[in-house]
Amino acid sequence: MNIPCAQQFICHHCEVQRQQGMISLVALVLLLIMVFMGRGLVYFQQQGAMNSYSFRQEMQLRLAAESMVEKQWLSLQNDDSRLQDLQPDTMLLLDKGNHEGVDYTVFAREWGGKVYLIATTFRRNTAIEKIIEPHVMVKGMLAKEGEHYAWRGWAP
Repeated sequence: MNIPCAQQFICHHCEVQRQQGMISLVALVLLLIMVFMGRGLVYFQQQGAMNSYSFRQEMQLRLAAESMVEKQWLSLQNDDSRLQDLQPDTMLLLDKGNHEGVDYTVFAREWGGKVYLIATTFRRNTAIEKIIEPHVMVKGMLAKEGEHYAWRGWAP
């Protein structure tokens, strides 16, 4: 088949335009891939920040609860007469209040021959926190040795 020279030039010109269009399409696809990867990176960073915030909040609650148990233990070392009224499988309220924006309650419970100091801390600063009440509970274990109680460590 003989194609006149003028038509070959047009076809060659169309081929160049087709190649330029393909390059533009590939560049657009690469740009879209980069945009989606960037969005994924931003989402990943946002999730990391949220996890870090919740971890920090939980650690603050845990440290406050452990502090309240230790405070009650120090108080009971000086005067353990409050534990004389404690009956097996009952709970005795030792302390309740707010410390540095954290609400807490501390109970004592005798179970299995041991006394457990149970502290629960709550965070209720925002409206959503008042609904879901993020909280942490820790337990310290005491055992009676003679006339006084001795610290046995943290209970699971």
